[in-house]
Amino acid sequence: MTKLELSKTGFQINGVTIEFPIDITILQQALGDYRHSKKKYNHTYTWDDLGIIAFSKEGNKAESLAVELERKEYDYCAKSNFSGEFIFDGQELFELYKSGKNKLVKLFKGDRSGAFILNGISVWFDKEDGKITALDISSYEEKEKPVKTKEPLDPEFKIFEPLWQEWISEINKIVSTDNDYYNLTDGITAEDIKKHTDLEDDITIPPALLNFYKVQNVDYDPVTSAFQFGVNNFSYDLIPFQDIKQEWESIQDLQFDEGDLPEQEEIDFDKIQTDNYANPKWIPFATGRNGDYLLYDTDPASKGTFGQIIELQNESWERNIVANSLEELIQNEINNLKNGKTEHFDFIIGKEN
Repeated sequence: MTKLELSKTGFQINGVTIEFPIDITILQQALGDYRHSKKKYNHTYTWDDLGIIAFSKEGNKAESLAVELERKEYDYCAKSNFSGEFIFDGQELFELYKSGKNKLVKLFKGDRSGAFILNGISVWFDKEDGKITALDISSYEEKEKPVKTKEPLDPEFKIFEPLWQEWISEINKIVSTDNDYYNLTDGITAEDIKKHTDLEDDITIPPALLNFYKVQNVDYDPVTSAFQFGVNNFSYDLIPFQDIKQEWESIQDLQFDEGDLPEQEEIDFDKIQTDNYANPKWIPFATGRNGDYLLYDTDPASKGTFGQIIELQNESWERNIVANSLEELIQNEINNLKNGKTEHFDFIIGKEN
């Protein structure tokens, strides 16, 4: 039986010490004869009976290994699944995975699987529909994390600290912190503010939103976010601060030319000021991922309130005020969660089971 063992002292396959990049002759010594395929940009070495593949750019040394747990139809893939043993830091790898997800490291933006890291080597879990289908093993160089200095909140926005704490507490009762979509991260820094605040000319992200994101931010996830708002039976994922400009630009791309503008009948123009698809001074901070947004209004009509929250619905063209302030919106969400209104978490919770 094939045995892979990664420990604090090194990486071994069947008792043969392995170091990246791996000389193919060393792999042959450890695993036996292979099937070689030369592609346009790399070479593959496949051990069909063992469920293992090595990938090499130049053909003499392998930069990564794949351990296949489910067969795939590519010509270089192994004809059998891996049925050996993988010991990671003294424990069986998959048992450790079940009990130690908090040790997983995200290797790239949008990584929902994560990897175990030990002794300069990463073991990344390739997942499909929540099931591990393969392992990717390669060298890992830890990037130096920039030192983040927490930005102090402006005195008038201190309320965001307890609101965030209570919101996180309620979400943690519903979604486990090791869920793939639990994407909470540190609050924004002075550098983030300097880099991402200006949207266009005199349009900037307002102080309330800046202070809200100073407390906490979220990482990008291509599917959904545990940090979301349930509004009018729709769910809106919190937008990472650094992506607000991109989302704002997407809304501006939908503005109509003069003369082509459809009728806007169901809008309270006494409170909401717009003469097109959206007022450019509406700042998006949550997205339905279908063209719908929650927006912070920095340009209300005469009877409106600066900072009122507008729900922009793409298809229906409805523009509704759903809260008079960001603080009110968050408190409403907290109250709904406390009262068991958690339907918008059904997809995320389902992915835990």
